[in-house]
Amino acid sequence: MRSHVAVLIAVFLVVGSAGVPLAAGLPGDAVAATDSTAASAQLTDDEIRMTTTLDRTPDRVGEITATTSFRFPDRVTEFTARLPEGATVTETDGFDRETASDYAWDERTDQPSVTFRVDADRLTDQEGPLAEDGRYLFTETDEWALVQIPSLGIEWTRTGSPSDDLEFVRETTVSGPGVAGDRMAFLGPHEVETHTAHGQTFRLVVPEAADLEPSSEEVFDSLSHASDRLRVGDRDPEVFVVAAPTESVSWGVRGLQVGDSDMWVQDSEEMELATNVWLHEYVHTRQSFETTDETQWLREATATYYGASLALEGGHVDFDRFRRVLDRGEEAPQSNSVLSQPDSWENNANYWKGSLVVGDTDRSIRAATDSESSFEAVFRSLNSHATDARDADPVTAGDLEAYLGAAGGSEVAAASMRYATTDAAPTMWDSRTHGEVFGQLPAQFRYSFAADDPIRVSGDDGSRSLNGTSGTLTVGETLTVEMVAENVGGTVGDYELLFRVNESQTTASGRLRPNESSSHRFDQTFSEPGRYTVSVGDEQLDIRVVEPDRGLQEPIGIETPGFGVGGAVSALLLSGLLARRRA
Repeated sequence: MRSHVAVLIAVFLVVGSAGVPLAAGLPGDAVAATDSTAASAQLTDDEIRMTTTLDRTPDRVGEITATTSFRFPDRVTEFTARLPEGATVTETDGFDRETASDYAWDERTDQPSVTFRVDADRLTDQEGPLAEDGRYLFTETDEWALVQIPSLGIEWTRTGSPSDDLEFVRETTVSGPGVAGDRMAFLGPHEVETHTAHGQTFRLVVPEAADLEPSSEEVFDSLSHASDRLRVGDRDPEVFVVAAPTESVSWGVRGLQVGDSDMWVQDSEEMELATNVWLHEYVHTRQSFETTDETQWLREATATYYGASLALEGGHVDFDRFRRVLDRGEEAPQSNSVLSQPDSWENNANYWKGSLVVGDTDRSIRAATDSESSFEAVFRSLNSHATDARDADPVTAGDLEAYLGAAGGSEVAAASMRYATTDAAPTMWDSRTHGEVFGQLPAQFRYSFAADDPIRVSGDDGSRSLNGTSGTLTVGETLTVEMVAENVGGTVGDYELLFRVNESQTTASGRLRPNESSSHRFDQTFSEPGRYTVSVGDEQLDIRVVEPDRGLQEPIGIETPGFGVGGAVSALLLSGLLARRRA
């Protein structure tokens, strides 16, 4: 009997996508990977392990150095690594160069490696609602670098049966201060804070050069709420988040998500926005579906809608601010764009019209099913279209229509597909409808200046208006600020409105039903000169207090060149006498 040995060839691309949609998720492969900061585990007989060590190149700002080493079992007989385009190789061990980018294993070295330099910068010139004036998506400065982990293609030949496949394991480490995620890394001084909730661990990287606008607790609370609230599957065990420093870099976007669960957000991004970038990018980490041209709009549409919806539910914004985001989908020219035809998109129609279509479909499904279903069921079906995004067929328009029908019925599906495939657009619903369909929102309070002459100054010289956010008062004068508290939520609730003057504060409180408002007046008399910060609600005034002007004093003696009053009279009399004598 003759024995046979199968020789199999595998080609694999370890990607770090170069084409970057603005503020969008970058679909990545579903490669099994270890924790990028953990030490290498012992090699098993059924795996190929690739370890990339990143290092800054201080004498060549704008480039980083990567050393990639490989370990594989004895049944691998041939192995080739393909380096990224534009890489400059500085050292190899166990690899021979075959082409400009391909390096072949010498079949002798147990752990071959290749060291190369790549550009740290990744630029964009695209536009979008989360775009910025700059162009950088990734970059390096003199002090730190935020980079995409370099991509390599690999090819190997092995012996064995077709079913006896090898697992590919990828890990990344950093030489010196820094931390790596799955697809991006920060190189430089930093702190890492972690928080675990709902089966996910959030790793927040705060660089030493960053000035984080929200507190880390606020970031964790918001992401944890979103993790629990968004029941759509694809909940990654770890989410890697970098607060990108903004002082010395002109970023091209407000935030970016790459791979499965890596994201960065500018350190200056606030939580109290309906276009909440922290939540927008997090929603992208929950998308595992691939799309065709006809369904490409779903990526930004779902991220924009659920980002705003989660901000509303989390108490970051009121319904009016939520509504204004979706309202933009009704406006031309984006309302006339056909979502299933990307070439027709104008003014970021996939974000604006797309989010309105998703939101209106969510409302319709809830209304048709008495809230037993929602668009989350559709989202969940999109994610479960296949378990392996690399091998899955993309979601087609037919698939989407089927998922819509399963969630809300044929009429809902037909209406949603009409908005997606024609220039028709739905209209935004009002707060009453929202309460009836989505459930009442908790009490939420908006504080604003009163409509008529809300800031006045009074004193011995009468009363005057103070316009703007700064002004000068005299010791003894009184600043009066009139405010309105309004309940913009869906239930009755209690509120406290704080009026602060430097370290002292006064509190006004009350209880309001939905849509009710009340007025409050605050008075502050200043007895000492100085500078004061006056804050009330979300408003702030910068006040300067000075001593009163004493007016002109009685002149003493005669001074030159100013005579003073007595001197002027004497000089006038003397001049008159001289004039008479000369006459």
